[in-house]
Amino acid sequence: MKYAKYALFAGALLLSGVSKAENVNFYNYSCGVSYQALSVNDINQGTELDMQVDDLAHAIGIHYKGEPRSFYQFAIGIDYVYIKDDNPFTEEVKNSVTGNKLSRESDVTGTAIYGELGLILKDHLVENLTIGVLGGYRYNNISRSIFRCSSCEEQELDNFKSSSYIKPFIEYQITKRIHEQLGYSHYLNDEGFDSSIGLHISFMSL
Repeated sequence: MKYAKYALFAGALLLSGVSKAENVNFYNYSCGVSYQALSVNDINQGTELDMQVDDLAHAIGIHYKGEPRSFYQFAIGIDYVYIKDDNPFTEEVKNSVTGNKLSRESDVTGTAIYGELGLILKDHLVENLTIGVLGGYRYNNISRSIFRCSSCEEQELDNFKSSSYIKPFIEYQITKRIHEQLGYSHYLNDEGFDSSIGLHISFMSL
């Protein structure tokens, strides 16, 4: 996979905390930041409906996570998504402050909102380690546009379908207030995102 190096890096970061772990319980509710490398599946590639974007997307975001009971977990989050544009368009834009004109190329960006819920198993294999499987739904809103230009052309990329997904994961508590989750998501739609590797770091316990 193109994002194999991201998975290796995230795994190394997750395992690096094992020697620093403290013998404390996980917090029931927390929030934090996340990064995901997503594989793009364009079933119309090579046709007139080709989205003409890179096959790897990047997403950074924030999330809120909870464990109301010891056997299940839920999370909600919002991501900012960036994908390299393989066929950008160019427009001349005017700086509203200085009045200077310049040419700028489009980017493929957007937002995604997701929610997930599933079963977990805690502390049975390794102390402070959680494993589990979550089911979720990801809503995507992605377009080709020029950043901060209200009058410029914008192309909605409807092929990035919103999708349900399945996500197995492992999670480890590094310190009293910090834990990391490494997960693999498989999306159930044929168009848009196919799969992803994600690292969630929760550092603010509630």
